[in-house]
Amino acid sequence: MQMDSHVRVALEHQGKLPQAEYLLQKQDHFDPHNTNTWHQAYYVNDTYWRPGTTAPVFLCVGGEGPPLDGSAVVHSVHCNIAVEWLHDMHAIMFALEHRYYGCHNMSACPVQNFTSIDSLQFLSSRQAIEDVAHFITTMNAKYSLKATNKWITWGGSYPGMLAGWSRLKHPELIHSSVASSAPIHAKLNMKEYLDHVAFAYTVSNNGVGGSSECKNAIRAGHAWIENNFENATGIAAVEKRFGLQKDSLSTRSSRLTFAASGVANFPGQENDPLCPEPACNIAKICAIMTNTAKGDEVQRLIELRKAQSFVPTRERKGATQLPNFWYYQTCTEFGFYQTCEIGSDCMFVRGLLGVEDMASGCSEYGIKILDIERSINDTNKHYGPLVASGSCVLWPNGEVDLWSTLSVLRPPVEAQPVLYVPGASHHVWTWPSRAGDQQSVTQARAAIRSQVLKFLSDDCSMANKNPWAAEDLGVFV
Repeated sequence: MQMDSHVRVALEHQGKLPQAEYLLQKQDHFDPHNTNTWHQAYYVNDTYWRPGTTAPVFLCVGGEGPPLDGSAVVHSVHCNIAVEWLHDMHAIMFALEHRYYGCHNMSACPVQNFTSIDSLQFLSSRQAIEDVAHFITTMNAKYSLKATNKWITWGGSYPGMLAGWSRLKHPELIHSSVASSAPIHAKLNMKEYLDHVAFAYTVSNNGVGGSSECKNAIRAGHAWIENNFENATGIAAVEKRFGLQKDSLSTRSSRLTFAASGVANFPGQENDPLCPEPACNIAKICAIMTNTAKGDEVQRLIELRKAQSFVPTRERKGATQLPNFWYYQTCTEFGFYQTCEIGSDCMFVRGLLGVEDMASGCSEYGIKILDIERSINDTNKHYGPLVASGSCVLWPNGEVDLWSTLSVLRPPVEAQPVLYVPGASHHVWTWPSRAGDQQSVTQARAAIRSQVLKFLSDDCSMANKNPWAAEDLGVFV
C-alpha cells in the first residue's frame, strides 16, 4: 500500500517531507578493477535525534517498487512501526533507496543505459546488501555515530529479505533486524502462493471474514470455467456467460489473461479489512460468493466482477519504458513463479498457468529455465548458511500472507525468533497505524518493539547453534 494521496499532498505542502540526499556508491562492490561510481538516494528523519547519546539508529531498507521519497521516513509503508517509535527512542531514521529502483538525477543509478542486457548485471540483492554496508559506514562517519548507537534494519517483503540478510552478512555494522514477511527461500515453482490464497479465504479471525464455504464457492465457479476450457464449444459458453465478445477467449494467451489468477480480483497478499471499496477484501468478496440468492457459483463470480467494476490489467511496454527490474531479479535470483497446477489447492483454473508462462519473459535476457534453477540454487546456498547460524533477526509473518510460505516460520536459532500474526496479510503491521486496525496487528507491533528492546540489550555479536535441520527451516534447496 502506498501513502494516501491526501496525506502525501498535505505533507508536501507543509514542507515536511525530507528531501533526497546522496552518497557515492561503487557500481560493483565485488570487482576491485571497476572504479565506476553512482549516487544513491537516501532520506533522513532526525526530528527526535539526540546527538551524543546512545540512542539507536533505524534504517528502512528500500526494495523493488516506485522510487522512494521523503515519506519513507515520516509515513512509511514498509517501516512505519519504526517511524512511530522515533519519539520514544530518540532515534535517527534513514531510508536507503535500492539501486535501479529510482533515478533522482542523471547520476543516481549504477548505469545510465538500461536498454542493454549488460547494464543489468549490477542489479542484485548481493550488490544491494553491500550498498547498505557502505551506507552505514558513511553515515557513522558523517553523524559521528559510535558503537553504542546500534543500527537496526527494517523492511517488509523483499526489503524485509534485505534487512535480515544485511544484518546476518554484516553483524559488525548492524546490531539487529526486523525482517517482516520476508520470503528468504528462493524457489522456481511457487505453487504455495496460490494454494495459500485458498487457505486465506477460509480464515475468519480478526475481521478477515473468510470461510470454507467461500473458498469452495470460488473454486466451484472456476472449476466450471476449467471444464469448459477443454473444447471450443465450452469456451464459447464461457464467453457468453460472462458477457465477453465472441472469440475473445479463442487463444491460450487470452484465456491466461482472463482466468489465470482468478476471473476477478482476489486480494490475499494485501487483504485490508478496513478498505472502503466494494468487494475489496476477503470479507466483502465472501459475502458475495456465499450469497446463494445471487445464483450459482459462476453467477456469483460474475456479480463479483460487476461489484469490482473489473477490468483486466495488461502489461504495457513502450519504447521509453524502463525494464521490469524486479522481473529481472526473479530470472537471476529468486524465481517465485506462482502457478495454479492440477492437483493443487489453487481455487482458480488449474493447469492453465505454469512455470513456462511465468518465466517466459526471461528469454528476453537470454535466460532459460535451467539457468533460473541454477541461480535459485546459488541464492539459497549463499544466504542459507547465514540464516541457519546468525542471530538477532526477528522474522514476523501473517496468517493471510501468501509469501509466508517461503519465509522463516521456525526459529533458525534461539536468537532469531519468529512472530506469527493471526489474520494478518503481507507485513500489514509495518503500515501506518489506523483506528480499527486488527487486534492481532496492534499486538504484533507491541511484540516487535518488545523484541527489539531485548535485542538492544543483548550481545548480538555471537552466532547461535542451529537446533533445526536445514530442510525444516526452508533455507536451503
